[in-house]
Amino acid sequence: ADVESYDVSQLSSDALQQVEADSYWCMAKLLDGIQDNYTFAQPGIQKKVHMLKELIQRIDAPLHNHLKKHSIEYLQFSFRWMNNLLMRELPLACTIRLWDTYLVSTFPS
Repeated sequence: ADVESYDVSQLSSDALQQVEADSYWCMAKLLDGIQDNYTFAQPGIQKKVHMLKELIQRIDAPLHNHLKKHSIEYLQFSFRWMNNLLMRELPLACTIRLWDTYLVSTFPS
């Protein structure tokens, strides 16, 4: 079913309560993992931007050199990505899939 048009009123009361509980604990787990994104100086976001820069240097040196040549700092274009977990950049269906990945990747194998 399409996530944007799904009618939750079709769910049973028990199923709805289970979904609500699962949603709560998933959000709690997600927020625990990104808490340092929203504290003074935002060290979590700073760390992620630095990791992005290192990754681009390693896997796409021409892109990194182009950004450097034009004095473009990674923070200038990626801060919003990290701050909003790409929610404002992608359609809802993609965002839901991406958040599933965020949540699954936080659990040990």
